[in-house]
Order: sequence, then C-alpha cells, then structure tokens
Amino acid sequence: MEKLNRTPIIIISALFAIGLWLTVNLGFDYTTPKEIPVVIQNLDDDIAFRTTPPQYVRARLRGEGWKLLGMRISGDVKYILDLKDKRSPVTVSTSANLSERLRVPTGIDITELTPTELSIELERKKEKRIPVDPVIDVSFRDGFNRVGDVSVVPDSVVIRGAESVVSAITSWPTKPLVLREVREPVRKSVSLSDTLSKIISLNIGTCDVQFDVQPIAEKTIAGLRVQIEGVPANREVVIIPPRIDLIIRGGINQLAVIEDENFSVQIHYRDILTDTSGTVIPRIDGPDDIRIVQRSPERLQYVIRRTP
Repeated sequence: MEKLNRTPIIIISALFAIGLWLTVNLGFDYTTPKEIPVVIQNLDDDIAFRTTPPQYVRARLRGEGWKLLGMRISGDVKYILDLKDKRSPVTVSTSANLSERLRVPTGIDITELTPTELSIELERKKEKRIPVDPVIDVSFRDGFNRVGDVSVVPDSVVIRGAESVVSAITSWPTKPLVLREVREPVRKSVSLSDTLSKIISLNIGTCDVQFDVQPIAEKTIAGLRVQIEGVPANREVVIIPPRIDLIIRGGINQLAVIEDENFSVQIHYRDILTDTSGTVIPRIDGPDDIRIVQRSPERLQYVIRRTP
C-alpha cells in the first residue's frame, strides 16, 4: 500500500493556523513607538541651516494591529514642517498644528510625541570657492616613491551654506584615498567629503587626484662652486675647499634632466662673523622635490683677509 505524503497537509494547516492567529490578534488595539522623519518644506532659497536640522520625531501610536502594520509597511508617514518666510532661528512646538504636520491613517491615535520642541537654526546663505584638500594614505613598493606634487582636478569647489559656517571653512577635504604598494603614476577619481551634507552643498561631488610615481635613484653632482654673499668691500673671504659634491636622490626620470645649474651653494658673510668654530655649513638651494642625501664636505673652513 502506497504511503500517504502528509507534508502538504501539514504546511497548509500551519499556514491556516498562523493566518487565523494574525486575524484574531491584529484586531486588538496596540501601542507602538515609531521614528517619523521630519520633512522641511518651503525654505527660502537665500536661507540655510546653521546646524543640522532635526531628522526625526519619536511618536507613540495606538490603534488596531492591522492599521499599525499597514502604516509601517507603507512607510509614508512624515512630519511636515513648513518654513515659508522664516529667516531667523525658530523654535517649534511639535504638538502645535499637529493635524497639518503629521497625518496618520484614520483610527490611529498619537499618544506621545518627543521632543516637545524642535529648534532650527537659520541664517542667510553664502557661497565661496575654496581649494580641495586631497586626503591620501599611500605606501610605495620598495624602490619607488612619489615624484612632484599631488594635483587635484578641479582644484577648487564652491560651497554654499549658512554665512557663519561657510566663512569658517578654508578648504574642503576629499574622502580618504588609500593606496598600497604603489609603483606607477596614480590618477584616481575621489569623492569629496560629505560630513556636512545636511548644512553645506557643493557644486561638484568628485575630483581627480593624480601624482607621478617613479623608481628612486641617486646621482652625484660634483664640483659645485661655493658663493660668498654680503662680503664688505674691504674684506676678502677664502673658502676651503671652494667646491663641494652632492649626492641627490629622486625619481629616475627627474634625475635624468638634473644639471649642476639646478643647484646653488651660498655662505653669507654674517654667518662667518657669528661663527666660533672656524667652519660653516653652506646653504644649498635646489629643486624642491629632489632630496640631498649627502654633501661633501659637510662643513667648510674659511679665511678672512683685509683688502687695501
């Protein structure tokens, strides 16, 4: 005799029981908490929020279970706040004009509403253009490094918001760009920070961050003549030795075009006058993105002579 498969019967019975339980129990009245989003309307175009406006009010609602469930599923309940013609800070009683601001389905009662007041800081709107500040966390593969400056395109952003807030902002950061084991030039699209998105608007949302990465090499610059500055007419200064050598470090393509003329070595006469050791350290000027890893010699001797 073939065995009867009871699984469909069991499933149907369970679903029927659950449906019956819901029908009976959701017919009772319940009280439930709910966060209701605040929607601000009709704010004048030349007015802005000085601080983040209220996002929610918390309500306790009472009604039949079916109605409460339907309201939660629909998700269209909002607390409407009309700020037409408001141009300065306002404090609003949340229970005032409640039938206009908060409309809930018929048969649902609001038994509690918090906070009792909403404070909204308003101020005249201002806009200005400020530089974009790239936030970069980068590490390089051994033997490679960044060459030159980081560039940002576009390099500035127009911000709009409350006058006191905008006036205090001098640059705008990107979201962090994290790169690891970099060994080639970088060009990445990066979003601007949105931490103040509730009170500040931007005219752009992203920018391109780019910088060059090259293998790192070293090069010797030999025989740079030492120049003496500020020597009076009746004095002569002899530097020993009169030339120095440099070992510099940078990107391999950078070093390929570096010449002696890119560096200058100076000693100022006033530094000699204030010296008590008999030797001085010269000042070396060169390209900002080239590192001097060694100078030979480090210190120079000098002799001061009186001239006729």
